[in-house]
Amino acid sequence: MIFLICGFLVSRADDFARVATPLLQKHCYECHGEMKQKGGIEVHHLTSSDSALRHHRFLENIARQIETGDMPPEDDVDVLPTDEERKAMVREIKTVLAKLESGDFPRNPGRITIRRLNRNEYNYTIRDLFGVNFAPGRDFPADGAGGEGFDNVGDSLFIPPVLMEKYFAASRRIIESIYASAPLLDRVLVSKPGEGTPPEAAARATLQYHASLAFRRRITTDDLSSMLALFNRNIAAGQSYEVAMRAPLQSLLLHPAFLFRIEEDKAGQSEWRISPFELATRLSYFLWASMPDRRLFKLADEGKLNDPAVLAAEVDRMLDDPRSETLSRHFAGQWLGFDELREVAEPDEKRFPTFTPSLRMAMYRESVEFFNHIIRGNRPVSDLLQADYTFLNEELARHYGIGGVSGDKLRKVPLTDPNRGGVIGHASILTVTSMPLRTSPVKRGKWILDNLLGTPPPPPPPDAGVLPADDKSSEGLSFRKQLEIHRTKPSCAGCHEKIDPLGFGLENFDAIGRWREKDANGQAVDSLATLPGDITFSTPAELKSLLASSDDLFLRNLARKLLGYSLGRPLEYYDEAVVSDLVRSLRANDLKFRPLVHAVVASKPFQYRSSAR
Repeated sequence: MIFLICGFLVSRADDFARVATPLLQKHCYECHGEMKQKGGIEVHHLTSSDSALRHHRFLENIARQIETGDMPPEDDVDVLPTDEERKAMVREIKTVLAKLESGDFPRNPGRITIRRLNRNEYNYTIRDLFGVNFAPGRDFPADGAGGEGFDNVGDSLFIPPVLMEKYFAASRRIIESIYASAPLLDRVLVSKPGEGTPPEAAARATLQYHASLAFRRRITTDDLSSMLALFNRNIAAGQSYEVAMRAPLQSLLLHPAFLFRIEEDKAGQSEWRISPFELATRLSYFLWASMPDRRLFKLADEGKLNDPAVLAAEVDRMLDDPRSETLSRHFAGQWLGFDELREVAEPDEKRFPTFTPSLRMAMYRESVEFFNHIIRGNRPVSDLLQADYTFLNEELARHYGIGGVSGDKLRKVPLTDPNRGGVIGHASILTVTSMPLRTSPVKRGKWILDNLLGTPPPPPPPDAGVLPADDKSSEGLSFRKQLEIHRTKPSCAGCHEKIDPLGFGLENFDAIGRWREKDANGQAVDSLATLPGDITFSTPAELKSLLASSDDLFLRNLARKLLGYSLGRPLEYYDEAVVSDLVRSLRANDLKFRPLVHAVVASKPFQYRSSAR
């Protein structure tokens, strides 16, 4: 049955539209409706179960704020809901969320947008294709983050006009570097004219070999025709075989089949299993951020890659390969944020003179090597929260106040201080979540909520004001006291009550990750923190124990991030059941990282494609 409620046509079975939408209209539309969106938040689009499913992450936040009484705010006395209304709203939201976790809705493997190789993928692919040892895409425009926060998402990989000029310049540099090295040129020209092998046959064999790798599929006659025509014109003009091959090889690097990852549609089908070559490509760009190698291509060509046992063996082989470090650099680096340490973080040189370029690199490499160890050692992902080891060289160990480490090379070092273990104690994270002149409990608290737990706080209101850039106070006030004054604003207090305590618990770490007992004003660091529910802690070790004792949010966020990175697309509501499956797989395998990767690769979104998003 269909009937009208609050201006919307809904089915009798749509309890969200029948119960929740009228409550949203009554208590929320005044500030977050079509005419006004306070804080940039709007709820008038939540008119049915379908719209609720599509905006489930937003609804999770709404449910938390309604349950705690943060929304509607108490100063809006005219729109305050009754206790029964709050319960009804939360109940309907949780019903929607329960459907997501159980998969009780039409499933969809999703549709990945045709996308170009991002800057890192371009560099790695050129390296593996031709063996060049420089980064030809270093001058490309930076790739923006999309989807779950990664730079490999097709929806955000635009093609600005300047990029085409960069592609041409890079292709020229690549070919010049090949021709400047006799061993490299000999490797690239896999076939040469000789007795019984005319120049065109040699050119065809060479181009077919490289094009099949570069295009990541079988090569057709049409693929080679333009390149061979160019070669034949050069030969007819009197050029040698080697010189005549320059232009065809360069044109290969400008071909759309090289620059873009393209998956074929199947007319008349709503969803289908992707081809073995497409599966090989998804797998290699997930684990290596580069093209499939010849072994992977051979298995795809023989039709063996769809065999679950063969595919699982390839996952393990690829994770054991040094190229899997891209998971640490680009997945973990963007998810956890330590990638920003390389170029974004800028601690003040006068305030922190020991922050040298070599220390910056050691901090970054600590986090990379730590994640590498979790991958290759098949460690439990709980090590990310609590670990009794890390990777240090002499300079970084001295920075941490740890003795017995010498030399420039990072190595695994046991930790006796429980405050330091896990990514929360990494100087890379502590530095990127600080300001140039001071720590930032707000940034650090937000990092825990957003990056670790996947529960980002809402953006600050327009009238939030600006906190001081320096924690040195002319009045001798600690920065914590200054922040508490800021929190007296009603529009700021609600969020800061959740964010700041998490950051306060890390205040013994200074703005570049050193342990300290006194702040910049010479006062003892006050790290006592109280979370909603009167949960108190005062050290990073106690904070990590709290996070580890209730790890559902962390595990779900990790699973969500890894799935999003592997697919290179934003996750949709229909992916949440897959995320639940991944979390179950994690728990069934003692939280080990490799089984999680295997579960992602075996999942339907990874191996199938839909005709519609």
